[in-house]
Amino acid sequence: MRLWTVLLIAVVILVAGAAPALAWARVVVGIGPLWFPPYPYPYPYVYPPAPVVIERSAPPAYVESEPPPPQQYWYYCEDPKGYYPYVSQCPRGWMQVVPQAPPTR
Repeated sequence: MRLWTVLLIAVVILVAGAAPALAWARVVVGIGPLWFPPYPYPYPYVYPPAPVVIERSAPPAYVESEPPPPQQYWYYCEDPKGYYPYVSQCPRGWMQVVPQAPPTR
């Protein structure tokens, strides 16, 4: 009986020494009233939290531009035919006309 106990203890020591290689195995050995608890699994590796990265964006860029110049109109009279200021009075009312560039030759 003593030889079996020594062999059993040697096997348990060998298995416990191989614990990292056999971390997936769970061994319970018992002889009569004597029980050897299973060796514990290795602790799970706890990863540290990821670092917090704050990216600051550039402030919005505002480009000031001058407003377009107000639309310039010419005023045309149908009776008598002509443009202001060449015709000073228009009894029927003036028509707003968008100016056009003279034709190029």
